[in-house]
Amino acid sequence: MTSRERLLTVLAGKVPDCVPVMPDFSNMIPTQVHSCGPERELVRIMAEETNLTVIDPLETPPMGDCDLAELKRRFGHKIVLKGNLHTTDVMLRGTTEDVIRASRKAIDDAAAGGRFILSTGDQCGRDTPDDNLRAMIDTARSYGRY
Repeated sequence: MTSRERLLTVLAGKVPDCVPVMPDFSNMIPTQVHSCGPERELVRIMAEETNLTVIDPLETPPMGDCDLAELKRRFGHKIVLKGNLHTTDVMLRGTTEDVIRASRKAIDDAAAGGRFILSTGDQCGRDTPDDNLRAMIDTARSYGRY
């Protein structure tokens, strides 16, 4: 039984063939960090010094310091990048065309080779237009396939 099979057996409430005292689950359980604000250096640390799976929200200036294309180039082979549509300028105040344009740019900047999840740069405000949320989702479905 592999360590993954053991873990799944335990999670299903069954008895595995053995129980390791100190198993390494880091390659079996997806892990994610959500850290608002400037996070470029945190991405480097997480990609180079941990087994973290996903990091978000990768906010753009002025709230953050993340350049999605740069992060993809430097760390996209080690960690899944998730983000980074601006929640105020694009999602809340932008037009659907702004959302489509920003979504396509994020996909162009980070989707090559996989390991990218299109998302907002943090939570969307209560008054974010439903049409803008749909525009992001529709763009991911139609343009973001790879």
